[in-house]
Amino acid sequence: MIRFALMLLMSLAVSSQDAAAVKWNNSVDDGKAVNYRKGWGLPTEIPESARPNDATISLYEEGRVKFFNRLKSGRNIHTIKPKGNAEKFKSTENPKSKILNRQFKKGFMLSYLFYDNGIIKYNGVPESGRFDKDITDETLFFTHSTGKSIVSYIVGHAICKGYISSKSEQIDWPLMSKTLYQGQPLINLLNMSAGDKHTIDEDRSHYVMGSKKHHRGMDLVTISKLLEGTQRKGDELFYNNFLADVIANYIAYRSGEQYESLLNSVFQDNIKIENEVHFELHRITSAYDNKFIRDPQTRASYSFLITRKDLLRVAVAMMRDYQQQTCVGKYLKEIQLQAKNWPKYRPNKNRAELYLHKYAKKYGGQFYFDFQKMKGRNILATEGYNGQNMMIDFDNSKIVVTQSAATGWNQKTFVLNVIRTGKLPK
Repeated sequence: MIRFALMLLMSLAVSSQDAAAVKWNNSVDDGKAVNYRKGWGLPTEIPESARPNDATISLYEEGRVKFFNRLKSGRNIHTIKPKGNAEKFKSTENPKSKILNRQFKKGFMLSYLFYDNGIIKYNGVPESGRFDKDITDETLFFTHSTGKSIVSYIVGHAICKGYISSKSEQIDWPLMSKTLYQGQPLINLLNMSAGDKHTIDEDRSHYVMGSKKHHRGMDLVTISKLLEGTQRKGDELFYNNFLADVIANYIAYRSGEQYESLLNSVFQDNIKIENEVHFELHRITSAYDNKFIRDPQTRASYSFLITRKDLLRVAVAMMRDYQQQTCVGKYLKEIQLQAKNWPKYRPNKNRAELYLHKYAKKYGGQFYFDFQKMKGRNILATEGYNGQNMMIDFDNSKIVVTQSAATGWNQKTFVLNVIRTGKLPK
């Protein structure tokens, strides 16, 4: 039983290093489904290097549904229900785009939404019957690292409601009092410059202090014991997956008994979700200190599940806040101004077009900024594993939101250039 649980958790720990086991290619399609992680539990995420056929995409979509149902039955998911106040989007008929149409007939993209000045001007999903189960407006997608940006957006709301004093607030957190995070300004964590590189497996950034268990397989009480006695080392920008969960739990700690109210305020009143939004919880593992068992500050994460149009609603809410210079909008502007140089800016390197972050010059507050050939423009982007992305043009009120099954499609063509020019590919 323990071995199966570990295998299940490891199925989430997909990284570019795992992907190296599969060559970069367009493998021959014999019509059969391939489980690239056979023997490691449910097939949930396709390796970045794989170029799956439709049967494989169907297999992994089914695997994600089963994984979600197991999370739910095991009470390892937190659900935010809609309030019934979601605003319907205005839309127009999709313009002709041979390249987008081809993507939905044969490619890896599962959803494409182009929002322009209050109107959805392209609404794309694969044609009905292509996969075992059609992609609909009710299909849930994991946000992956785009969820880190959603956590940051919640931080902005927590600041504006007074639960957190500012993004520069010094962390004073009993649970983490003996770790390197204690006493640091929150902005260090938001900017991924917390000096924690020595505490994280650099190749697999889901693993903390040499543990072989995915960090979401442990509650933060257990992890705080692993981190006990650690000290900050430097201020290098070190992008990793654990730090966003630390921030998510810090929000839960600072908002205390009002945590649920805060989440409802963000998702129900501000974003106005139409469907349920969920996030995965850290498993309860602590045998150290019963006082924190089941406390929200030990279980929160950035691993959200959300529908395609509700992710667009998240982007629209961010854009509205930024443009109207609400309190949260000012938070977004401030983290944009304080963003640091992004070390992975490599727009001319091989396969750069597969990754949106290769075109960003700055990173801050869990967002990407300052994109190639768009100097001086106010543009924010998020990037999640295998293409769960948002890109927002605050100046021209344009948004692209994507979800996909695999990495093998051109981010520059479908996202970056659309925001840069304001026009869809032909």
